[in-house]
Amino acid sequence: MRITSIQPLRFRPDRLRVQLEARESVELARLIVEEAGLRPGMVLDELILADLRERDAFQETLESALRFLETRPRSEREVRSRLGQKGTPPTLVDRVLERLRELKLVDDGAFAEYWIENRNRFRPKGARALKAELRQKGLPQEIIAEQVDEGFDEEAGARAVALRQARRYAALDYPTFRQKLWAYLARRGFDFDAISPAIEEAWQSLNQP
Repeated sequence: MRITSIQPLRFRPDRLRVQLEARESVELARLIVEEAGLRPGMVLDELILADLRERDAFQETLESALRFLETRPRSEREVRSRLGQKGTPPTLVDRVLERLRELKLVDDGAFAEYWIENRNRFRPKGARALKAELRQKGLPQEIIAEQVDEGFDEEAGARAVALRQARRYAALDYPTFRQKLWAYLARRGFDFDAISPAIEEAWQSLNQP
């Protein structure tokens, strides 16, 4: 089949309609058209068309994944789930994820570091809660253990949260203060060994002469 014209889509200038003889056409990413050197007058057979469609599907899926990654880093499972929701075949998802890993745009180890740092900065949580969140994101257990068990300061996190939250309970007597702050820290996933000294330090900070 001979190409009769190549025109951009009206609302998608990044995509082109390659018009063929017998009123047939195929829509392809501009990048694919340029890489293949398509131009009016060229003759395409079914094998070439099939290859072009396959390359276009990969490019479209890759661009969809890149848009998903624009707002924040994502775990591999998050990307896989997002693409799967769009009906992308698993084999194509695998190919796109392989490319994203090559580009260092999907890296579960780096994602774990980002997630923990973000939590510590804006909404600190204990190791137990962080592990649960990272498991929910689909991270392997070995990465979770490496990032949380070996690289997370539970006591520092508990102290930071306790000192900030203590101001809300400043007017309470000590037993009530301890009970409320303990419950708050426990809900955020901090363990006993971190909670107890954090509460004592917070109480002392409020009652210094």
